[in-house]
Amino acid sequence: MLLTVVLLCAFLVGLAIGGTSTCSVAAAKEVLVHRRGTTLYGFAIAVGAAGIATLSLRWFLGGSIHLAQNAPISAPLVLGAMLIGIGALINDACLLGTLARIGRGELRFLALPAGLALGYAVVERRYALGADPTHAPPAAMPPLAAWASILVFLLLLGWAWQWHRRSDRASRPGASWRRILMLAMGGFGALLFALEPHWVYGDSIHAIVRRGGRLDMAADMRAAATALALLGGALAGAVAARAFVFRQPSLTGVAQSIVGGAMMAIGGTLIPGGNDTLLLAAIPAGSVGGIVAYLIMVVTVLAGLWLVRRQRHRSAR
Repeated sequence: MLLTVVLLCAFLVGLAIGGTSTCSVAAAKEVLVHRRGTTLYGFAIAVGAAGIATLSLRWFLGGSIHLAQNAPISAPLVLGAMLIGIGALINDACLLGTLARIGRGELRFLALPAGLALGYAVVERRYALGADPTHAPPAAMPPLAAWASILVFLLLLGWAWQWHRRSDRASRPGASWRRILMLAMGGFGALLFALEPHWVYGDSIHAIVRRGGRLDMAADMRAAATALALLGGALAGAVAARAFVFRQPSLTGVAQSIVGGAMMAIGGTLIPGGNDTLLLAAIPAGSVGGIVAYLIMVVTVLAGLWLVRRQRHRSAR
């Protein structure tokens, strides 16, 4: 029964990702090129929904659900967030964006798991590299603070919903549907992390690398089923959005995904977690370290894109 719920949630999260083309790199390009923050407002909708869902689940189910740990703000966390941002730039998509791009027919992103495995293998060999010890989950808080936190997430959700609607002033078809999908991604993503904290494909790859490539049939079968449900949802979302276009992979693109994936894997072990974990688990649980890491990652992506554009303008002159 639990596996059925997990797979259903994974499919719905994938559907939301594929239907909205969720990606931090795409959001940064939108800000720099179009001077519009529609996708960032969509992320805020997802975070607001995930925060409300996470705290509500904590109250109703107590210690039976998993919560993201609170990583302290430290040099490894800052470095890890920057590496995730740089890796996403090289790959041209973050971890969530990679799933969306695969669902949209860009097969070169299938090389990302190989890059993740390479990065995790480097970390396992250099075992001194790692995040500082984590603390108790911040969602385990007094009732008054918990109520205040839910209010904050409600306000964030309402604010982001209004600004997303205003930002999409071109009235593109399906704008309301995209907001609903971001809402679903946050809510079902939070439920996924509560029921199966290692559902993200990066964690599954890391577990296999940590075991020296040895398979754990039960765990790996669950992970594979969850990954297929995610991918199936992303494909269905892309098809529904009429965004599926098969693109032949190139050697350069494959190399970018491998190198970018390796950097994101190394960065994720320092936080710990990738941008998917930060967005749908750490920030909703109230982790200050998670908020700081996500902001550093976004700023890194923005700065990198700005530098690339500046260099291109200079070359054009």
